[in-house]
Amino acid sequence: MRDKKSARKPGGTQRKYGRSAFFGMLAGMFLLSGCGGVGPEERAYPLTVFVDAVPEGYQVIYDMADLAEMTGQSKDSGSGENEGSTGTVYTAETLEEIGERYDAGSQYELDIGHVKALVLGTGLVSEKQKLETVMNWLEGDSDLGRNALVFLVEQPEAVMEKRGELGDSVGVFLNGIYENRENKDRRPVTLDDVFYHWFNDRELPELPVIRTTEKGIEISTDPVQ
Repeated sequence: MRDKKSARKPGGTQRKYGRSAFFGMLAGMFLLSGCGGVGPEERAYPLTVFVDAVPEGYQVIYDMADLAEMTGQSKDSGSGENEGSTGTVYTAETLEEIGERYDAGSQYELDIGHVKALVLGTGLVSEKQKLETVMNWLEGDSDLGRNALVFLVEQPEAVMEKRGELGDSVGVFLNGIYENRENKDRRPVTLDDVFYHWFNDRELPELPVIRTTEKGIEISTDPVQ
């Protein structure tokens, strides 16, 4: 655990890249993959990660990047309990078990380094012991970018059900909302901000809330009821 002297203040230098830049980066990786190692076509790229607490333990949803348009192929992301073409749900007693289930059921290596948004369920936030476990799990993953935006949602799966109406990954869509806003007075909350508050004060900052609508999703500053 970090103390206040060593904790990094939020709002530092952050990487920003949009959908076109992400696919451009992957195209470059394809050209270099002949040098050995795991190529991009052998990886799965979650752009949004949902984490919630459930009676069975934990639930993690990976909202994967759709690489079909770049590779010309469609791919199956694994053998999760409720999977579609771009999202996979894993439920297990521990987070370690979720990782083991992914590894056992997928031929693609999970590349967590391009996550655009992390979405926490209200069930997780209300259980402090599980929340602490998740915070330590996230903080221990050095591949997870600290510039990922963080949100709160009451029903993660309800958001994923709207993915088809968004025309893109949930994480890319959410980033686009902030990038396109005329009023930029309200700064988005990053994972770096969350770590700073949590490891100093054992509290989360006020998180923007995702709400579903008839046409898709929206970001609200109103607290969850």
